[in-house]
Order: sequence, then structure tokens, then C-alpha cells
Amino acid sequence: MASSSGTKSGPEGGGAPPKKSLSRRMTRMPTMVDVPEDEATGDSERVPASLKSIAPILRVANEIEELNGRVAYLCRFHAFEKAHNLDSISSGRGVRQFKTYLLHRLEKSMMSTESEDMSLTDE
Repeated sequence: MASSSGTKSGPEGGGAPPKKSLSRRMTRMPTMVDVPEDEATGDSERVPASLKSIAPILRVANEIEELNGRVAYLCRFHAFEKAHNLDSISSGRGVRQFKTYLLHRLEKSMMSTESEDMSLTDE
């Protein structure tokens, strides 16, 4: 006599798992907040929904960057600090990627402002 594992194969036992009926529709929460086209450029265009309060700070940084790169850097730095305070462990959807992007943007801005400062002192 052969032992069985408790499952039957064939048409009676249904070797395949039973089909589940979807009783409720799957929904997805928005993960990013879109800033309207006429107001957005650069890093303030796509901000995680949990960090939407920093979008205006990033918008100002983008607007002022041509006039004063150092102030734009400080705005982004403040936005990064605020993002870290809002979600310090980056548990929100898309937060870790956004914070990483913002950190790279800060490093790039810091290098460019340092090179500008060096060229000003050489003159």
C-alpha cells in the first residue's frame, strides 16, 4: 500500500490549486505627487506623497538656482533635512530613492559652488 501526502491528484482532487475569485478590486495608492507643469522643473516635479510638504522648497531652489546657486543648495539641504525628519528610516514608498537622488544633487551642487568660489578667489 502506497502512502500519500494527503493530496489527491486528478480531476476529483484537483492537482492544481483551486481558483480563487477576486472578491474585491485591488487598488493602489498614489506614491508620487505631481506638481503642475507650469510650476515645476527638476527635482520638485516628482516628490513621494509622504514628503509632499517639501515640494515648495524644491520649487524655490529650482527657480533661484540661476541667480544664486548657494541659496538653491541651502534650500535643497533644508528639504533633505525635512525629508529625513518626516521619514527617517525611509519606510515610505519611493522615499529612499528620492532621498538618494536629493543627496546626489546636493553633492553635485556643492562641487559646482566650491569651484565657483575657487574661481572668485583666484581673481
